[in-house]
Amino acid sequence: MGFGIWLLGFGTYPESLIYFLFFCSGVSGLIYQVVWVRVFGNVFGNTVYSASVVVAVFMLGLGVGSYIAGRWSDRRYAENPELPLRAYGYFELTIAAMGAAIALILPHLDRLSILVTSYQRDANGWYVITSASYAARVAIALGLLTPITLLMGGTLTLLIRYLVRADVAAQTRRIALLYAVNTAGAAAGCFLTDFTFVPAWGLLYTQFIAVALNVIAGIGAFALVAGRKSQIPNPKSQIPRKRERESRIPKPESRPATAIAWVAMALALSGFAALGMEILWFRHFSIMLGAFRAVFSLLLTVILVGIGAGALVAAALPARGLQPQPFYSAHFLR
Repeated sequence: MGFGIWLLGFGTYPESLIYFLFFCSGVSGLIYQVVWVRVFGNVFGNTVYSASVVVAVFMLGLGVGSYIAGRWSDRRYAENPELPLRAYGYFELTIAAMGAAIALILPHLDRLSILVTSYQRDANGWYVITSASYAARVAIALGLLTPITLLMGGTLTLLIRYLVRADVAAQTRRIALLYAVNTAGAAAGCFLTDFTFVPAWGLLYTQFIAVALNVIAGIGAFALVAGRKSQIPNPKSQIPRKRERESRIPKPESRPATAIAWVAMALALSGFAALGMEILWFRHFSIMLGAFRAVFSLLLTVILVGIGAGALVAAALPARGLQPQPFYSAHFLR
């Protein structure tokens, strides 16, 4: 009860609470990722393989979820401006439920791994795991982690749509700040998982910390929606504004398909290079530091700090020579 009143108290500063909620979301997301890399390392028998699979599934879910949530919110927010924030609350609570379920399933993952594992003799006479067994393990990771990462990917585009509405040119710094706050939370969660949470409470309870942060984010979003409703004037007076918002919603067809394709290709290549370098760096630093289990989280913390700082610096740069373009968040991939 007291927690709910505390959240409602932020109604006077709704934007500050949104940034705080998304910081919590970033912390929880990277707690999950670091723990999953550890657990799947036992399944795959190799931490580098587990990091590659978990990061690949994680980023796939973020990208697809961002796209789907963006298209959905773009087409509906004009009718109900609070809808993206309410959907964000539902997303966070669903992530919490899925995260708790995964936390309870993961300790038994080795049994499932044994069932799908088979061996064959190689040219040197050694028995090695078959390619089909590795494919089955990847399928397990996909089936278990894809749904929750899809929802994680949708959270950013939902909050962007709620905060910036249709005028992205005037809200670039706000988007950058939102992204930077989430990335800062991710870096904090990444670092604290291996250096504080897991040593103190173990893998299971560390995941429940992430679940609690998702619950805080979800409840906070609903508290904000409730606070906003109490401040909304007569709905009839909002009809002209609603029509104005609807007239400003950019349509997907308003952008040349070739331009979208080239931008998407550039982003895909950039993401491919960045994640490829991350895995290579992980290999190199694992060799340098030996069996230091926190190598992955330490490396990822440094990368995330750099990404967040870069977002803030880029937003601060003067946009000379750039013409404001209509915002279509479905094409904004996390």
